Amino acid sequence: MNRPSVHELECFVAVAEALSFSKAAAKLNLSQPALSRQIQGLESKLTARLLERNTRSVSLTHAGRLYLDDAKQLLTQLDRATEVIRRVGAGEPQRLRLAFVGALLDDGLVRLLQKFRTGRPDCQIHMVDMAPAEQLTALVGGEIDGAFIGAAPAKVSRQIETLVWKREPLQVVLPEQHALANGASLKLAQLKAESWVMVSAKAAPGFREHVSVLCRQAKFQPKVVQESDRVAAVLTMVAAGQGISVLPESLSRWLGVGVVFKNMHESKAMLTHAFAFRRGDPGAELQEFARMLAAQEG
Repeated sequence: MNRPSVHELECFVAVAEALSFSKAAAKLNLSQPALSRQIQGLESKLTARLLERNTRSVSLTHAGRLYLDDAKQLLTQLDRATEVIRRVGAGEPQRLRLAFVGALLDDGLVRLLQKFRTGRPDCQIHMVDMAPAEQLTALVGGEIDGAFIGAAPAKVSRQIETLVWKREPLQVVLPEQHALANGASLKLAQLKAESWVMVSAKAAPGFREHVSVLCRQAKFQPKVVQESDRVAAVLTMVAAGQGISVLPESLSRWLGVGVVFKNMHESKAMLTHAFAFRRGDPGAELQEFARMLAAQEG
């Protein structure tokens, strides 16, 4: 197979990002004719035109836009594989950089991490608390290796893969003195006239999207009067009587007074916890960790 070279990929990415042959040539320390030859060679191998260029501008074709993500991903994977081997050769310990949502940290996740460490004592785990949206950005940028993002958004970067590792019920959160606080369980439709306090869509897009779908199925759109990036603030606002909310069952332990958690009748009122990682990541530690997660889904 007449495969593109790494140099050709680097040249294409540089031009595609700068949309300028002169700027890309300067960045790569190449002459413009040499850079043009690399692009022409790549297009010849792919039998597709990636760039439209004239004397005044450069733009990506449809094929070029599709190929750009793959080319960047291939270069990132090569860089990471090279770095892994460099570190092994230098005798450095292995590590796994994982992000999580602090509000969703529970005994199950701690046990998973302990199980992995028992099997791989040579691999250090570095944990960082991040909002789901920040996790996805950090993944694409190579700042972390994997992320416990909670509910996965409907659309994520083509560079990211997700797997389900856990499911838990969603519950309605009410102020203690709310008129519905004494019932055994609730239907979402009973809440359409309520004021809602929610985790922001910016911080947790997948979770908000899922709650919106549930409400649409119940024939209403929630009247959201307050938002916060942090669950603790949402619970505090509910306890203060500013509105009701919907949150995962595991968060019922967070605040012992001021709020009441109630089950919902809706069978689809479940939070699907997703673990995200870069597609095709060559790291053996990450692959092993992902396999362990997939094996214990529940």
